[in-house]
Amino acid sequence: MKTTKASGIVLAGLVTLGTAMNASAEEMAIAIHVEPSHAMFKVGERLKQSIEEQTDGEYSVTLLGTEVGGERDHLEGASYGEYAIALGGSMPMSLYAEKFAAADLPFVYGSSDEAREVYRGESGELLNEQLIANGNIRLVGLSARNPRNLTSKFPVHTPEDIEGVRMRVPEIAPWIKIWEQIGALPSPIAWPEVYTSLQTGVIEMQENPVDLIHAGKLYEVQDYINRTEHVYSFFHWLMNEDFYQGLSEENREIILGAIEEATSWGDEMVANGQDEMYAKLKEEGMEVVEPDVAAFRSAAEPAIREIAAGYDPSVRDYVLSLIE
Repeated sequence: MKTTKASGIVLAGLVTLGTAMNASAEEMAIAIHVEPSHAMFKVGERLKQSIEEQTDGEYSVTLLGTEVGGERDHLEGASYGEYAIALGGSMPMSLYAEKFAAADLPFVYGSSDEAREVYRGESGELLNEQLIANGNIRLVGLSARNPRNLTSKFPVHTPEDIEGVRMRVPEIAPWIKIWEQIGALPSPIAWPEVYTSLQTGVIEMQENPVDLIHAGKLYEVQDYINRTEHVYSFFHWLMNEDFYQGLSEENREIILGAIEEATSWGDEMVANGQDEMYAKLKEEGMEVVEPDVAAFRSAAEPAIREIAAGYDPSVRDYVLSLIE
């Protein structure tokens, strides 16, 4: 009589081995903290298909969304090995590599290319060393995001308009400091709770890229999108280090190549979709406001300088050069 040994769940969280006639496909979980309609979830779907096809079914990829938590939950899950890959927004650096959390600092960069410099060369190598040492994760891919904008129930033109106003920000200490410097009252609230918090009046404003504003249906609880474009940031595709080290050379090459292809495809989709997102938000009743961004940058500068002083020199000098 043939027996079957029950599979064990590896701490890397992803590998289930059956021992019938042939080993079953290895399970690989990817956690993505956005709605299925969001561009990054579509990148995840493309990545899933590519990995499964290119490995001839050796891997079976499962995509997990907000049903298993928000961004922090997903990042910690990847760190502990519950997921092979997690999508991170702006939180990974503040959790695991504070001295390199400069790429998404509000009111510093004027373009995505300026922000991407932080990931290149020496600073990029040192950043990954910190992510691995402190979080047991490594950066394996970047996806460009649309710039972040402020939404509100009233038009915002200058920093004075938001003085004392409650707003949601991610759980990122430098961002909280900068918005406090400008005059707002920021509260760190997980993304799945933002809609309800706006609906019930716990907060009055929030900030996000237009695609996430639309995907989250924030037009139902906010009236204005104020084009501050204060953050040019990236989604970070982060892989559990134990999972990475356990890959064969062939599978590592396949998976990293699939990530590169999927993120490039996603970058093009996001860039082409920004104008469409603005049009859709207008159709839903939101009014677009062009605020005095220079005034916001000036108001934020003292906090930016204080934060930059704690960065690794490889990124500190670059940040300061952009605000002088």
